[in-house]
Amino acid sequence: MTEMQDDLDDLLATAARRPVVPTEALMNRVLADGLALQPAAAALKSAPRPGLFARLSGLFGGPPVLAGLGTAAVFGLALGYLSPTTLNYLTGASTDMAEFFPEADFLTTEG
Repeated sequence: MTEMQDDLDDLLATAARRPVVPTEALMNRVLADGLALQPAAAALKSAPRPGLFARLSGLFGGPPVLAGLGTAAVFGLALGYLSPTTLNYLTGASTDMAEFFPEADFLTTEG
């Protein structure tokens, strides 16, 4: 067994001393096969120009910001237009609610 192991060690040592270098013809064939198997490049298309809504949305920061801005605007208009009595009627709230601004005159008076 030792003799066979020594022969194998000698064979592997000889192979390690002589590195295998591929020929130029082999490298050209491998490269040609690789290039033949690659998919063709797709033609580049120009991106479509964004519409008016997309440009406005980008100006304000994108769709989430625009949705929040729209929600705040609608809520502000509803709060400014509807009186507290109408809001109580619409929400079904009782009249025992606390009034935070019983009179809005203090906003317009001086002093």
